[in-house]
Amino acid sequence: MKSFLKIVFTFATILIVSLIIIDIVSIKKFLGISFATITFYVFIALFIVYLVALLTFIIINRRKKIIEIVEFSAPNDMTPADAGFVIDKIVDNKDVSSLLIYWAQKKYLSIINQNEKTIIFKKLKNSDENMKEYEKIFFDTMFAKNDEVNLNQLPEIISPISNQLVYKIKEENTQKYFSSKVTNISICFTLAITSALIFISYFLGNGGNFSIYCGLVIFLISTIFSKISSKVYTDKRIKGIIPYLSGIVLFLILAIINLLFSFTSLYSIILISVASLLCLITYILCPLIEYRNENGKKVLGSLLGLKHYIEVAEKEKIEKLVQDEPELFYSVLPYAYVLNISNKWIEQFNFVKIIDKKNKKELYSAIGCILVFCVLGESFSILSDLLSSFKTKKS
Repeated sequence: MKSFLKIVFTFATILIVSLIIIDIVSIKKFLGISFATITFYVFIALFIVYLVALLTFIIINRRKKIIEIVEFSAPNDMTPADAGFVIDKIVDNKDVSSLLIYWAQKKYLSIINQNEKTIIFKKLKNSDENMKEYEKIFFDTMFAKNDEVNLNQLPEIISPISNQLVYKIKEENTQKYFSSKVTNISICFTLAITSALIFISYFLGNGGNFSIYCGLVIFLISTIFSKISSKVYTDKRIKGIIPYLSGIVLFLILAIINLLFSFTSLYSIILISVASLLCLITYILCPLIEYRNENGKKVLGSLLGLKHYIEVAEKEKIEKLVQDEPELFYSVLPYAYVLNISNKWIEQFNFVKIIDKKNKKELYSAIGCILVFCVLGESFSILSDLLSSFKTKKS
């Protein structure tokens, strides 16, 4: 984060100082070139440098074909939560819920099916040094009050620590298997070009606050939708392509609206168009980057080998027998679940879905309130300007 802020601060400082120098020194007097023209060429030069740097970064860190290694169990004693995060760089509800079956296989707890609607988890032994930190937090919280817990009680019990669990799982695996440097640089590229677009639209164009809203939404699209590409190893390609293309369409709509609002001169329209195009190129290309380090690529190959083994050798057995003899598949089910091979029987243990729905509802409500506030505020501002101009003409 510190290096990211340094880059943004340095970029902004150079840009502002350059513009101030151009404004203070009478360039027109010496060269016969206006301030607007100089500003235009400064931005064009910056955009060219940005594009060259972006393409170089993408080429060096592009995603290459991963070599699958045949595995019959998880590599490096990875828990299913680890495997779920490493394969797609996202901690989702499956990853956390899968630990329940994983612990049953390790004899930390037993699963008692009293009936179709009642599932009880009974603690068999305490957490120990063989568990990872996030496992201990989850396990100890789960059995803090009783040695038996109903599945229906888990959302309420685990909800206060759900964010902590996600953070701990990421922390456990990020340094081992991912390159934080590549991740930070990718974010910097996205934020730098989005900031440039907002800066140009606001100061050189006539977009006003609307340009800021558009820029922020474009940045959110480029970061949120690009995560879809991380699911390439677990989801079918079509499931990733549809929302990704939807993001591009939404991006283009906002970019065109921003362009129309920000039109003041030929210089501004060219700069905003170029910045918007570079935003789109960044949005399309950055997901092609491989964020894993060498160890992460090796482990990914092992996980893909395990995924292939389960699909070929175990999936048919799971589909047929798991309802009658689930204990036979405790060692396979959690990994089949997080690798998106099969959710037979185990989906009923996904209590985190309830927590996620609540968190998403709160998040969407907050975002909705902010957007409504911003849109209404901008609408009142535009209406006020129209009324003022009407009164001026009338008088």
